[in-house]
Formats: sequence, structure tokens, C-alpha cells
Amino acid sequence: MLRLSRQTAPYWIAILLALGAFTFLAYRLDFVQDDAYISYRYVANYLSGDGLVFNIGERVEGFTNFGWVILMIFVGSLGLDYIIVSQLLGFIMGAGIVVLSLFIARRLLPEKHRRYAVLAPLLVGLNMSLAYWSPAGLETAAFGFMATASLLLFLRRDWLLIAALVWAVWLRPEGALLTGILIVCEAVIDRRFPRFTLTAAAIAFVASLPMVGFKLAYYGSILPNPFYAKTGFSVDQLGSGLEYVGRFMSHYGFYGAGLVIPLLFWRKLNRQVRVVWLFTVIYTAYIVLVGGDVLKVHRFFLPLMAAYAGLNVLALWLLATKLLPRARTLAFGLVAAAMLFLTVWLPHSFVLEYNHLERMFIRKMEYLATQLKESDPTDFSVAMPTIGMFSYTLLGHDVIDLVGLTDSTIARHSEPPIEGLTSTWKEQSLNTRYLLQRAPDYIVFSTDIKPSAPAEQALFLFEPFREAYRSIGWYYQADPVNRPDQGGLVVAHKKVRPVRGELEPDYPAEFVKHYKRGIEHSNAGETAKALKEFYAAQKVVSGEPYEQLLYQMGVLFMRLGKHDEAVKLMDRAVAQDSAVFEAHKDLYLYARFFEDSSKAAAHRQWVQRLAPWYWPRLDSLVEAEVAAAKKRQQLYQQGGG
Repeated sequence: MLRLSRQTAPYWIAILLALGAFTFLAYRLDFVQDDAYISYRYVANYLSGDGLVFNIGERVEGFTNFGWVILMIFVGSLGLDYIIVSQLLGFIMGAGIVVLSLFIARRLLPEKHRRYAVLAPLLVGLNMSLAYWSPAGLETAAFGFMATASLLLFLRRDWLLIAALVWAVWLRPEGALLTGILIVCEAVIDRRFPRFTLTAAAIAFVASLPMVGFKLAYYGSILPNPFYAKTGFSVDQLGSGLEYVGRFMSHYGFYGAGLVIPLLFWRKLNRQVRVVWLFTVIYTAYIVLVGGDVLKVHRFFLPLMAAYAGLNVLALWLLATKLLPRARTLAFGLVAAAMLFLTVWLPHSFVLEYNHLERMFIRKMEYLATQLKESDPTDFSVAMPTIGMFSYTLLGHDVIDLVGLTDSTIARHSEPPIEGLTSTWKEQSLNTRYLLQRAPDYIVFSTDIKPSAPAEQALFLFEPFREAYRSIGWYYQADPVNRPDQGGLVVAHKKVRPVRGELEPDYPAEFVKHYKRGIEHSNAGETAKALKEFYAAQKVVSGEPYEQLLYQMGVLFMRLGKHDEAVKLMDRAVAQDSAVFEAHKDLYLYARFFEDSSKAAAHRQWVQRLAPWYWPRLDSLVEAEVAAAKKRQQLYQQGGG
């Protein structure tokens, strides 16, 4: 511990400044990550008496933070708001990482030069990724703190390491990996039997047996279900891992300087530096092997934030030692100032962008789930790949995770990858036959109408999905304050008829590839490219074209001002299937423009039947558009034609 004195004053000042910066950034980035709501749903179900389950009656461990969930259950049982408490605890744990970074950095420097360690907490305090994840509701910062504390306690050979390892293992499965890395560090660096860490690991294992026993008795498995949904290895996964680590190195790792420069001075380094270096390298290699994280903003690196900061400070000091004493301090100060600036500037736009997108996504999912509840009073079920806030808003409803994180059948009995389907999603698990057998009332895609995840794309290859499900929508404004004139439909695929037929693909993968690209080009305003892709999708299949494809093509012709072609395609879509809501919506608009009252009445009835909640908005929009069109025509006539 640091006692307050003249000698320790710089350390206390550095810690206070770092904590001030961390607090400011955490406040600015404050949000709750969508995945946290998966844990909250388990907590809510348990507190309501339905068990530690995601869907009532289904015992599946769809979370990877057992200890965190149990802690939130305890908090909730006291009558406290477990969401707020989870954010507060995460913030405290993040602040703890800032403080621990000073103590780790001090151990890496010679005693008479330890004053240079003040740079480490400043680097960590200004780390926007730490501030991003700490109050996000997940166990991320708590696990990062326990991992950092374990490393420090290992360096001190302090038996409190046992408590840190127990908490780490209860918080995340990677706690076992953390223990294994420390065992390797003692064996390799000290070149002896790792008695200290093995003893600590053994005691921590015994303390974890209650958790293991509960999992086996309640869920029938030690490993959480997401392990089965995500585990695998491929060249693409390795590439994703390298990209993930590379981005961290470019944002906070100073391109690996803290790992490379100490190697040049390896013989002069003490045991503690070698341990931290080896620990960091092994854990970083693990991040590469698992393919990085589907959630960006460097979440997997929180356990290493303090270690990397300490190694970067050491690297700078090692280079500065080559200078004369007077020049050394000046050079260290100037480079340190540049490092602090780069720590904020390099990842700044990256972190802010993801923070904004995540906030908007959570708001959108909450809105869609709320609209579903308000428009459908039945005990409906939903399938989707992004289940956090959406499922928490729909407590009591069955929510099927398309990628299998909370569904053991999809996770453990995934169908082989479909050749020809491409996706940037890390979650590749899917079981389309099983999903269609369950026949959920709604299927929601992560990106509205566009199939993005492999599990979403695979649905379009099956006729039972294309026949039974039609998209419906609710008007949504992403930013009603700053952009009140901008909005659009948020979409769900509703089961409009029973799921029937052979559960075998009858469309080639080429269809969904072109269909997906067409929607992407359409969303980007690239009408000609979108039409080309939609025509290509139509050519690779036989029989009547898919109704939604006809409608999408009609929209593109509408944009081009070719209204006759647009009306023909949309008429064709509703002739094949009267449940195509969007086509009725746009055909009603056309009928009002052309003053075709009988056709307008017919399409109005279908809109009111398929999406009654949308009718008031559609009617007011059409009235405004028709009035504007008549005014333009009147002005044109007054101007002499």
C-alpha cells in the first residue's frame, strides 16, 4: 500500500487524475450492453419464481457469467435495482483496474526509477474501452479486475490469489484459463515445479465445486451453452482474431512496443517483468485463437489493460535509459505526453461510433418488442439472433435464439455450414429444420428485412418459411429529437399461415446471396445494382418468383419514377399472396394518387387487416402527399403548363 507522504504524493496525484478521467469517460459513454439483458432475463425469471431459465420450462445455461448472475439475484432479492447495481459495480471494478495498474507498473521498474510508473494509471484511466465496458452491465470489468488482481497477487506470492482466482472462475469460464496461464508462468519463468499456483488452483477448484455441482444438477453440463454455440476453429476465425488483436495494438498497444522492446533487454529484466510479459503474450494468443470478440471495442482485453500499460511504460523507460540523465527525464515526459494523447485520439471515433450504434440498437429492439406486445395480446413466441433487450422486454414470452446461445438444440446440433452463404457473423450455428418445426409466431432479423446471420439466410432456402412468413412493420424514428423528419419501418416476419411442407432446402444458396446483396444495394441507394441482383436471384430459381422479391423490385422501379412497372410488380406480389403488407401499403398510395377509389378501398382493408396499428400513419401520410401533389399540379396549370 502507498502511505500518503511527500515521496508518494506523485502516485496519489496520478491515481486521482486517472480516476477523474475514467469517471468522465464512463459517464460520457454510459449505456447498458444488449447482451447484459440476457443475464437480466435469467435474474428476472428466477426472482419471479420461474427458475434460473431464459424461457420458462427450458433449463439451458445461456449465460457465461454464473457468479455475476447469482450476485444480481442476491441484489434483486434485497429489493434493489439489479441493473443499476450491475452498472455501479462494473464502474467500481473498472476504477479498481486503474488503481492496480500503478502497482503492476511499479513492480516492472527498478526501485529507484519507480516514479515513472505514474504513467501507467494515466494510460488506463484514459482508456475509452475500459470506460465503455465498465458501466455496461456485464461482468467484463469485474472479471478484468480479478484477472489483474490475480496477476499482481501472483507477483507478490500472496495467498489472497486464491480468493481472486475463485471470483474469476465464478465470473467467467476464462477464469480456469487464467489459472492455467499463471501455472505456466511459474513453471517456465521460475524453472521449477509450480507449487504455489497449483496449491492456489487446487483450493480455488474446491471452492468452485458448489457452482460445478449446481450446473450439473440443474443444467446437466459444466460448460455453458454459448461454449457449444461459439466453439470451433477455422482459418477465417484465426484471421478474425489477428484483426481483433491488431486493432487493439493500433489503438492502445503502440503496435506491440511493450512486447517487442523488452525482448531486446531480456537478459537484464527481472522475474516480475518476465512473468507479466509471458502472461500477456499467452493471453493475447488465446484471444487470437478464439477469433476475437463479436462485440467490438476491445472487451476481451480488459484483463490485460494494466499489463499492457505497465509493459508500455517499461518499454519507454528502457529506451530512455540510453540517454543522459537530464535528457532522459525530458524525453520520457515528452513521449509520455504523446502516448496519453494517442491513447484518447486513436480509438476516439471508433469507440464513440460503436457506443452510438449500440444505444440506437437497444432503443430500437425495445421499441419493436413493445410494439409487438401492444399489437398482439396472445402468448406469442419469437425467434431472433440478437436477444438481449428484446427478450428482456418480452418477459414471459418464449424467445428462440437463432444462433443458439440460449438454445441447446441449435448450439449442440448445429447443421453443417451451407456452401455459398457468406456472412461476417462470428456465430455460425444454425438449425433451420428445428426452428421451422417449432414454428415461432414471429421471426426478427438483426438488420430488419435483410438476412445477415447465417441462420437468417438459411431460412430463405426453405419453402415452408417463404410460404408461412410475411414481413410486417411499425414506424420508427431513430432520432426523433434531432431528425424528426426521418424514420422508417422496423420489421418482423409474422407467421400468417401454418408451417407446412418438406423441411428441405429447395432454393439454391445463390438465391439468398443475390437477394441479400440486392437489399444492401437498395439500402445504399444504388438502385441499378440492386435491380441487377434481384433479377439474378429470380433467374436461379424456377416457378413463381418469391413475393417479397417482387415487392422489393417494385420499390426500386418506384424510385426510378417508372410507376407503371412498380404497380405491375406489386399487383403481381399481392395476386400471388394477399399477405404482402408493404405492397398493399404502396398500392394504396398509388390508388389515392390516381383517384381509383375502389382499388384504394381494397388495399386499405388489407392494410387494416394485416397491420392495423400502421393505418392511422399511412392515411395521414397519403392525405399529405395527395394534397401536395394537387398543389403542385395547380401551380403548374397556373403557370401556363
